[in-house]
Amino acid sequence: MLKASGICLQRGGKTLLEDINLALRPGEITVLLGPNGAGKSTLLGLLSGLQPPDRGEVRLDEQLLTELDPQLRARFMAMYTQQQPLNFPFRVEEVVALGCYPLMLAADAMTARVRDSLAQFELQSLAQRDYTSLSGGEQQRVQVARVLAQAGAECQVLLLDEPVSEMDLKYQQLLLQRVRAVADRGVAVCCVLHDLNLAAQLADQVVLLQQGRMFGVGPVAEVMTAANLSRLYGATVTQVVSEPQPVFVSGLIS
Repeated sequence: MLKASGICLQRGGKTLLEDINLALRPGEITVLLGPNGAGKSTLLGLLSGLQPPDRGEVRLDEQLLTELDPQLRARFMAMYTQQQPLNFPFRVEEVVALGCYPLMLAADAMTARVRDSLAQFELQSLAQRDYTSLSGGEQQRVQVARVLAQAGAECQVLLLDEPVSEMDLKYQQLLLQRVRAVADRGVAVCCVLHDLNLAAQLADQVVLLQQGRMFGVGPVAEVMTAANLSRLYGATVTQVVSEPQPVFVSGLIS
């Protein structure tokens, strides 16, 4: 289990996160929701151990995350970030293979893992393409495939920051299926989404963030109400369906 206890972060005199207490449990998917600037990506960064909080702590089981050897951390955790700058003409299969290096696989095992990751996201026909020649949505699929290639047998935590932002409907659905399969292996998953309906389908636990504070946390049915979401976003949100998952629409533009 990955557990954040009382974490706070300030930058330039501004409080970015305040008193965050959150547990990511094995086999569960936690979705972070909130408006732009709420602190979702910042929170993922702290949960990854890439930077320490000013106060509080993050532990993977009983180990302080900031004290964990970086190579071990890369085997125990995998993370997709919004910004994936890569301006060199790597082939697609080479980009996906980057995710395998922390796993210390033999050459044959790495080749098989890359091939499997490409197949999972229907990237076989792009395997020899120059990554920089791809569309934004195709590049996102490649980067997600790289991260899931890293999420091997030892992986305990998978962190995803807006992983479907440039994908069409088909690949959004495909990714969510893959993420659920990873969680079903006992991996704790935390994902930032903006699509309320995708969040309602995917999440076991929802965290609402507003101005760096936790506005709500709990199961979808308890936390994702029209009243909570309208207050969270400062916009009109209407729930039109309740079962099997809630379906939300925004207010009409007058």
